[in-house]
Amino acid sequence: MGEKYITVVEAYDKQLVKTVNEKIKEGYEPYGDLVIAFNEAGAIKSFIQVMMLKD
Repeated sequence: MGEKYITVVEAYDKQLVKTVNEKIKEGYEPYGDLVIAFNEAGAIKSFIQVMMLKD
């Protein structure tokens, strides 16, 4: 069994959607809001989604 709490981190929004959908098929559910991390210059660095494994 996988970890109950994971974070999915991707550089591109479309890749995040793909990965999150794959994790949903594995039994995870998105938890909380999507987080967007920025670099020092203000450009988007990564998209982050916390996910929890369903009981």
